[in-house]
Amino acid sequence: MSGYGRLRDSVQVAGLSLPSTATAVTLGGGGGGYLGRVFVGGTGETYLGSTVRGGMGAGLIGYFWRWKERWVFLPVLGVGGAGYTFLVGGRPAEADFSQATTGGGLPPRSFSTSGVIGTGLLAVQYFSPKGWLIGLQAGYERALSELGDWSAAGIALKRGPAITPQRFYVRFAIGGGGLSSSQE
Repeated sequence: MSGYGRLRDSVQVAGLSLPSTATAVTLGGGGGGYLGRVFVGGTGETYLGSTVRGGMGAGLIGYFWRWKERWVFLPVLGVGGAGYTFLVGGRPAEADFSQATTGGGLPPRSFSTSGVIGTGLLAVQYFSPKGWLIGLQAGYERALSELGDWSAAGIALKRGPAITPQRFYVRFAIGGGGLSSSQE
C-alpha cells in the first residue's frame, strides 16, 4: 500500500516511525451472479499487516466473456468503503506533559481513518464440471478522495494529514459456482 507519505512525514517530526511501504496479507470473501453477460456482486476483506490493518467492502459490476466451455474473462469495477489503521513505532524524544496525562497516553501507537474507495480488476475464472470455481484476479484499489479525518484510541484528531491510500493486488479465488449454456 502506498499514498500515505504525509502521515509518515507527520509522525517522523514527532520522533515516531512508519515505514515507507506497507504490506499486508488480505483475507476475505465475495460473491455475485451473472445476469446475461453482466456480473453483479460484492467483495469484502481485511488487511493484516505489521504496519497497516483494516478492511474494505465494495459493490462490483463487470462484463464477462466466455472462453472455451468453462473459462471466463471478467473486467470489473467497484465502489465501496475502507478503513485503515496505521501502526506507528518508535518513541518521541520529548513530549509535552499534558500529552502524558491525557487518556491516550504516550506514545501513540496507531492512527485510523476511513473513506470511499474505488477498485478495478481483471479476473480469469475456471468453472469445473463438479461445481468448483478457481480464479486469479489482478487489480488496483484507491481512495476516491483524500482521507483526513483521523482518530487515535477512539479520540477524534484535528488537523491531521490528508492521505490517499492505494495499492495493486493479486488475489487467488476459490469457491463454488457454475455456468449454463444460456449464458453464451
